[in-house]
Amino acid sequence: MKKLLMLTAAVSVLGAGAAYAGANVVTTTSVVPATSGTVVQKNADGSTTTTTTTYYVDYDKNNNGILDSNEFYTYAYSAWDANRDGFLSPDEWNVNTVRWYGPANTTYKTYTYWDKNGDGRIDATEFDTTAATTNLYKMWDTSGTGINNDIYAAQSFRLYDTNGDGVLSMDEWRSAL
Repeated sequence: MKKLLMLTAAVSVLGAGAAYAGANVVTTTSVVPATSGTVVQKNADGSTTTTTTTYYVDYDKNNNGILDSNEFYTYAYSAWDANRDGFLSPDEWNVNTVRWYGPANTTYKTYTYWDKNGDGRIDATEFDTTAATTNLYKMWDTSGTGINNDIYAAQSFRLYDTNGDGVLSMDEWRSAL
C-alpha cells in the first residue's frame, strides 16, 4: 500500500495522468498542465461516456494530442525556467539536463555550449537550437511517432524516479516539489 500512496502523490505533483511502476498503474485526473485525465461517467440510460482531457493543450498548438518537437521544446523551456525570468541560469540548466537527458547521458554538452552568444544565460532560441542538436526530443519520443499522453506520463515519472527503481522515495518526492 505504501508504494501505491507514493505513486498517487507523484501523479499529483507531476501532473501525470498515469504513473508507471512495474505492473502497477495509477490513474488520476490532474489540474496541473501537461498531462491527461480520463473520466468515465454512467449515463441515466445505463450507457457510459468516457472523456479524456489533455492538459498539455497549452503547448499542443495544433491540437492533435501529440507534442511535436517544436511544441515539446516550448514546454521543456518553460519547465526548466523555474524562476520564470525568461532565461535559464546555470543552476536551472544543471538540474534539468541531468534529469531530462538521464544521468548517464552526456550528449547535452556544457552550459557554455548552450549559451551560444556567451551572455551567461540561455534564452528560448538558444535552448530550442541546442536541444534539437542534442536530440532531447528523440530521447523523450520513445515510440518515434510523437509524444502522446502515455509517453509523456512515463517520461515525466522517469524525471523524478532518479534511481530508476519504479518508485518515488521520499527524497525523490521532495526534490520534485
